[in-house]
Amino acid sequence: MNDMLTREEALDILKIKPATLYAYVSRGLIRATPHEDGRKRLYLRRDIEQLSTRKRGRSPMGSVAESTMRLGDPVLHSAITQITPHGPRYRNKLATDLATAGASFESVAHLLMTGIWQDGLAIWAPADTPPDVLRFLSTYEGKIASSDISNLIGMLPAALAMQGRGTREIADGSAVQAARLMIQSMAGCIGFLGPQRAFVKRKADESIAGQILRAAGAAVTPETLRAINTALIVLADNELAPATFSARVAASTNANLFNCVASAIGSHVGFSTGTGTEKIETLLLCAPMSALDTRLDRVREYGASLFAFNHPLYPGGDPRADLMLQAAEEIARGPHATPTVRKHTRLTLQFFDRARRELNAQPGLALGLVALARALRLPDGSATAIWIVGRTAGWVAHVMEQRTQAFLLRPRAKYEAPQ
Repeated sequence: MNDMLTREEALDILKIKPATLYAYVSRGLIRATPHEDGRKRLYLRRDIEQLSTRKRGRSPMGSVAESTMRLGDPVLHSAITQITPHGPRYRNKLATDLATAGASFESVAHLLMTGIWQDGLAIWAPADTPPDVLRFLSTYEGKIASSDISNLIGMLPAALAMQGRGTREIADGSAVQAARLMIQSMAGCIGFLGPQRAFVKRKADESIAGQILRAAGAAVTPETLRAINTALIVLADNELAPATFSARVAASTNANLFNCVASAIGSHVGFSTGTGTEKIETLLLCAPMSALDTRLDRVREYGASLFAFNHPLYPGGDPRADLMLQAAEEIARGPHATPTVRKHTRLTLQFFDRARRELNAQPGLALGLVALARALRLPDGSATAIWIVGRTAGWVAHVMEQRTQAFLLRPRAKYEAPQ
């Protein structure tokens, strides 16, 4: 579905006159962008549909409720993450500031989950992935394609919930320890994409970033560690994304932490969200790089939102993506970068510059993540896996917060009889 509409399409949906459409644009209710021929304008589908919902004669309460479910007004109280023009702010600490200051992902995860900042928390204490889970994972050794890695990681929390571990997590109040076990086990699954084609256990003195790089078969250097750590931090949470809301719904039913995260992963890997990285890997940033004009035409044809441009919460550009693109450029300029990596990264950054100028298309999170994975020479599928590993910290934080609010999340549907 194209994310932009012509004037005629917008008028037909809203059942209004052109003058009214222009008034809505001038009042900021509908966002518009120039058409490529320079004589027309295109209108954001999301704004049109939200405005249409409000005009259908619904009751005020029903209209507000429906619009809030479409990237509208806030529906829950939370003290975890605030969306700002400069990116998400985790418990009053800007994510991009934490990443550029060299904070560890482990410290940021602890901050999100507990509200406690521990600057020196770099390495988590060892937590062995249970033997029964390792046996389950071993059945997939050498058999996982890049497109299947999200499904494998999605099954992992359910496996961890087995043998009474899910029940004990609730009874013992051990959510933080369970979360650490889950995150490092997810990171180990990236080994199915790497040269070993199998689970890679974390070493006792190894960070999550280090485990990911080693599992993927990539170089482990201060520069690459810093790049992956940056990605994990800015990926960690973004308020009530669909998967996060799924985790909170599950938490409101008193589900254990593992099942809550499994619910989140099931929502995250939808074609329009987390696995959007696959479309980018195969159509936009694939190797060898196709001509810039060809890739720009693909964005025009399929719509910018299909390839994760123009995040609606960051209309001025996504600072998280910008930070990862900066990290990719630094890796490509480093002493260990190959000529192919340097060329690929240069062409990628040129592509994004032209997309900004010619299409008013701002790179989003998935684009920045895939570009960084390419610069690090990670296997396809790694971007999807890294996103899940990082975002699990936020999902756990929201599960823990939802538990304190002690109410069931259960919206209502407005029944409309078929005509």
